[in-house]
Amino acid sequence: MPAEKSRFVVSADWVEKQLGAPEFKIVDASWYLPAHGRNGAAEYAAGHIPGAVFFDQDVIADQTTGLPHSLPSPELFAEEVGKLGISATDTIVVYDGPGIFSAPRVWWMFRVMGARNVYVLDGGLDGWRAEGRPLETDLPEPAPANFITNFQRERLTSFDEMQEIAGSGSRQIADARPAGRFTGDEPEPREGIRSGHMPGARSVPALSLSEGGHLKDLAKLRSIFTDAGIDLMKPVVTSCGSGVTAAVITLALESLGHRDNTLYDGSWSEWGGRAETPVTTGPAGPVAPRAHGPLRAHVTRLEMTTPPKASLPVPVNIQTAIMRAVEIPLPFYRFLQRQVGGRWHWHARLRMNDTELRAIVHDPKVSINVLYVNGAPAGFFELAQKNEDVVELSYFGLMEHVLGMGLGKWFLLQALYLAWQSNPKKVTVTTNTLDHPRALQLYQRFGFSPVETFDALVEPLTEEELLQMIRRDAASP
Repeated sequence: MPAEKSRFVVSADWVEKQLGAPEFKIVDASWYLPAHGRNGAAEYAAGHIPGAVFFDQDVIADQTTGLPHSLPSPELFAEEVGKLGISATDTIVVYDGPGIFSAPRVWWMFRVMGARNVYVLDGGLDGWRAEGRPLETDLPEPAPANFITNFQRERLTSFDEMQEIAGSGSRQIADARPAGRFTGDEPEPREGIRSGHMPGARSVPALSLSEGGHLKDLAKLRSIFTDAGIDLMKPVVTSCGSGVTAAVITLALESLGHRDNTLYDGSWSEWGGRAETPVTTGPAGPVAPRAHGPLRAHVTRLEMTTPPKASLPVPVNIQTAIMRAVEIPLPFYRFLQRQVGGRWHWHARLRMNDTELRAIVHDPKVSINVLYVNGAPAGFFELAQKNEDVVELSYFGLMEHVLGMGLGKWFLLQALYLAWQSNPKKVTVTTNTLDHPRALQLYQRFGFSPVETFDALVEPLTEEELLQMIRRDAASP
């Protein structure tokens, strides 16, 4: 199966086909450190992708902070990008020279300001030029546009908030600077700024997330975060030298389906430049081992009493199919449970013997529906007709390799459509605090309301238990 790529990164082939299309805008966001020996504005004038406008990150910025290229106010942003002929409803592709360096910063800025269809060009201008694709030197004169902002303040971390986070550890801190600057072994490029890192920060160098100008595939990104000690189920704040490459981490996180992340805009230029802020040197501490023993979960039971009114299109550029598995083979069912629920400590069905499990999953009142994406299993949901009036959504989820592809809401809607086909009076679902961090919010968004809460202890499956299950299923006829 091909490696899964970020849904926020688009290919040069696709971009070239869109050039000149209505409401398609391409933005050159090239910006460089002095050590690169490159000038983004000069390179843009010498040759850029046809129709591209130049986004100067040092000009479209808050000039009052005393920090480099701070996020501008929504009013200033709307005024400047309006002059570039860009509206919030356009499809926007951002690129830089190397590929995954400064473009993610402007990708993040557009999204913070309310644009939804924003992408990064994989391979950047260097890759575009190397492939002999068209360039132009004419400077476009776009018609002014009205960019209507919808400022997402919650995606931004202030200095005061960063102080609280560094002191309390309430969020994980992912630092995009090179490892030597993180440890303090190499000096900062900006004069007067200390080397080192914030207390509790983890080193995730932005350069490690791409290869040859291309964002790495989702499996590799996930491994990088895990190896760095970043738990993708917990909140993250990203930081770097001046707020630019922190957005590379943000792009990687969002590609993996992580949404509870913010960007510290002042980054090390602010933190390292203040005398009163605590600075740690040396490598980050060891990755904490997983805890053993029962886990406490807060359980919420929800109900919906009317069918969903929402309608969502099938995600583009992928092939999907949902198939009901009639009398599903038990090894395949356990495979689905492990692949979808392993992260959330699903254990009840996996601890059942064949007789117990078969009695449930082969019951005519139980419907198990498997999602396939590009030909491979990608998730499942299970419905149980409890009586004439009640249908339970017993299990629902996606496998890790399709996270970040924009499937979650659409797939849940398909499950709810099917649940309401028998005309019940209500559909129920249960979730808990060990589930996906946005599960409760997602269910409520689609019409579920909490009706009961309680606490419970969950005994996670041990590695030995999982190994025994896999061996047993492998031996099954």
